[in-house]
Amino acid sequence: MGHSKLSSQEVQAFYARTTRGGTVSATYGAEERIRQGRGLDPLVDPKGLAHLGPVRMSLPRFEQQSDGLWVLTRGLPMAEETLLDTTASMGDNVDLAFKALPNAYEMLTSGNPAILRRYDPQIATAIFNDVEDGPDVPVLARSQFEMAQKIAQQMTLLVPGRRGCGNGKENSEFGLFAGAYLTAAAINKWGLKGYHFTVSDEPTVPTIDLRWLRTIFGEDVLEHVNNNGFEFHAGSLPNTAQVVRDLQARAHAFFLQVPGHHLHQYVTDQWTDLYGEDHFIMLPGGTKNLHYVKVVLIGLTEGVLSLDSAGEFLREHGLDAYAASEIVRAVQHIPLGAQTLAPNFNSIPLAGAVFRSKTDLWPIDPDEISGQAAPLPPSDGPNWL
Repeated sequence: MGHSKLSSQEVQAFYARTTRGGTVSATYGAEERIRQGRGLDPLVDPKGLAHLGPVRMSLPRFEQQSDGLWVLTRGLPMAEETLLDTTASMGDNVDLAFKALPNAYEMLTSGNPAILRRYDPQIATAIFNDVEDGPDVPVLARSQFEMAQKIAQQMTLLVPGRRGCGNGKENSEFGLFAGAYLTAAAINKWGLKGYHFTVSDEPTVPTIDLRWLRTIFGEDVLEHVNNNGFEFHAGSLPNTAQVVRDLQARAHAFFLQVPGHHLHQYVTDQWTDLYGEDHFIMLPGGTKNLHYVKVVLIGLTEGVLSLDSAGEFLREHGLDAYAASEIVRAVQHIPLGAQTLAPNFNSIPLAGAVFRSKTDLWPIDPDEISGQAAPLPPSDGPNWL
């Protein structure tokens, strides 16, 4: 519903049930489903649910009042997606993200400053593997943009590849394609961007293979892309460089490289060329610190954090001084305050705004509803912990 939220107790209980008291991976059930030949759960299958298709949507949450008007309960939805490499040494990335989720969400939604205090954070997680890893390894899995406990639940439905064929690349290009063309994030309607993070230690493929595109997303994938505002056909597919450019037009998209791969410099050069130096991050501390890096990137982009305040913020949320300084050093070159340059940044509707219709962009002027029954006030904000 419009005010759904999650407590730390629910997170811990769900984690304990899913991992059998910490004895198996959080994705054990999903991996067993694949071993049984039942495929991905429909919620994370890139083909999507039958009635929705492959497009992932991030939409505002409203509650209708007795007078027929609609109240925005949590602010505008802020879409955040993380695309994780889960091959070979990256195979534990979903477990790491799952364990870090409560702390990450706390940093985004509570405290002073709460990084996304103006918005309704809606989080999707995707994983990618390699088309050559075998028929029992999904090339891509992608959750919906969700709130509260569903974020955690759908993480456990993802299937990490864990193996690696050692061919000097992984197929992250299909996850990038989904982020660019198979996402409908409402925040774009107000001229703001969501957030997208790609995490890997491997190169990608520079072209988009139509055969695999149809295998992963369905035979009608281009129809869904075109219905989502683009114009592609089989003979005019974008290459991966164009995909990243289109992704960055809709999202503040960053590449975070996990150090240590034998192709380290080649990986760095390729992803820097694709994303630009100001959106390429060498991930300090590896993926165990990924959630800290992502939150700081969002905070700096939103203008909520500065380079001077980011270190203290990280220390307050559990990092030691050295790790905090390493992260600040790693991200200091990004476009600071980029979101604040959007024309509507200071005028977006906030929680409690009243709309005549759920499809309206702008709320009713308060003077128009003065004298009418007051709308229900929004809750005090997300209450995760």
